[in-house]
Amino acid sequence: MNYINCNKIARRKSFCQECACKNRAINIYYNSLHREHFLSIIARYILKEHVGPFIFALLTIVFVFILNIVFRDLGRLLGKGLTVGVILEFFLYNLAWIIALAVPMAVLISTLMAFGRLSADSEMTAIKASGIHLYRVLLPVVLASVILAAGLERFNNSVLPEFNLRVKLLYRDISRKKPTLTLEPHVFFDEIENLSILVHQVDNRENLLKGIIITDRRDTDKPKTIIAEQGTLQFEKEMELMVLTLINGEVHELTGDLQEYRRMLFNRHIINIAVDNMVLKRSESEYRGDREKSAKMMREDIQKHDKAIAERHEQIDFFIMREMSRIFPEEYIRGDTHREEHSIVFNRLMRQRQGLRRHVQLNLQQIQNEIRVIEGYRRSISALRVEIHKKYSIPIACIVFILVGAPLGIMARQGGLAVGGGMSMLFFLVYWAFLIGGEQLADRRIIDPVVAMWAPNLIIGAVGIYLVIHAVHETTFIHWEYFQEKMKRIRKRSPL
Repeated sequence: MNYINCNKIARRKSFCQECACKNRAINIYYNSLHREHFLSIIARYILKEHVGPFIFALLTIVFVFILNIVFRDLGRLLGKGLTVGVILEFFLYNLAWIIALAVPMAVLISTLMAFGRLSADSEMTAIKASGIHLYRVLLPVVLASVILAAGLERFNNSVLPEFNLRVKLLYRDISRKKPTLTLEPHVFFDEIENLSILVHQVDNRENLLKGIIITDRRDTDKPKTIIAEQGTLQFEKEMELMVLTLINGEVHELTGDLQEYRRMLFNRHIINIAVDNMVLKRSESEYRGDREKSAKMMREDIQKHDKAIAERHEQIDFFIMREMSRIFPEEYIRGDTHREEHSIVFNRLMRQRQGLRRHVQLNLQQIQNEIRVIEGYRRSISALRVEIHKKYSIPIACIVFILVGAPLGIMARQGGLAVGGGMSMLFFLVYWAFLIGGEQLADRRIIDPVVAMWAPNLIIGAVGIYLVIHAVHETTFIHWEYFQEKMKRIRKRSPL
């Protein structure tokens, strides 16, 4: 009986242990589900915090770049008499390179502002207190930056080259176009060669000109001066003619030898003036510079240049062998001669030294020309390699700036635009200084294009990893209170 009771107790214990294990497994499972759900909420929340600052920073940077273009080119565009559509098209094509530069900058500003606000409101402290590691907090932001970098890389290789080509062609067409004909009262109009027009009164509503004086020197043998009471001006765009209709006037004509003078009166006189390039002519071109090409196009050009360099080397070898065969016998070049034959060859060379010197100089000039061509190809290859790596290194800067912006924002505990923009400007200047300096050194073939284009990412990335490690261990090496105190003192001293 006791034996049966012991078995029952043992079975009950084992059953209870199994139930306890199942309950623990269920609790762990539900806790893990709850934790994963919590982490997904945190990830979405952090990404949402970046969206607003990113859009704001991107629009602000784009606006600054566009303002620069407006101050630089708008006066020239308006003076050409272009339509609003052409001007908008010009700015649209310029948006491509602006976006390519603005996106990484906006990433850094938005990261600084987002993590700065989270840290200032103690939300980062609450996230850490819940057991979530900083690396886990950074993971969704880094993944989003990877997706953004991939999209920017495709943009740089597909949209950017085409837009750069279009804006170059449009800018060239606009530069070729002459300014629009605008007649102002009491101001000589000299835009047309050998023709000066002075108008005393302009009625733009009725397209009427009054008090017209024209000096016509197109025929050098018979210069004319035309005076009219009034007239109208029309422009035939298709024929590129300016039609000037004069009413009630006179023509004064003098021959080149000053022997004959004529004065003619008219009631109506029409002058057709040919004006070239007064209409914007859109051109097409197959030629592309290195910034108007995708990475694939530039790799194909590099292969062509390498092939051309190999052909030039073969040409140099041919020049050398041809000169050697002219100077030395074939068996001497192969090394099949005996020692006593060397003196014979030497004596022959001494007799022919004047003629040989002339041939050698000509071949040296040809070889030097080939070497200069090879150097030109190599410089072109270096420039192409710079542009290829730039199309990938700038998008990767989106990831690098996340590593810098997140720990700086957490440490600064300031989420305002002033702090984010100020610190971002410092890193922008360092990054672009390395990038532009490396590009110039690589174009001169002083350093390798790979090093030139990727060094900024490696340097800023190393700084970012260092900052992330300090943020994880919550060690302070930048005394933000000192800078804040300095800023307060500056504000107090400022008269504004």
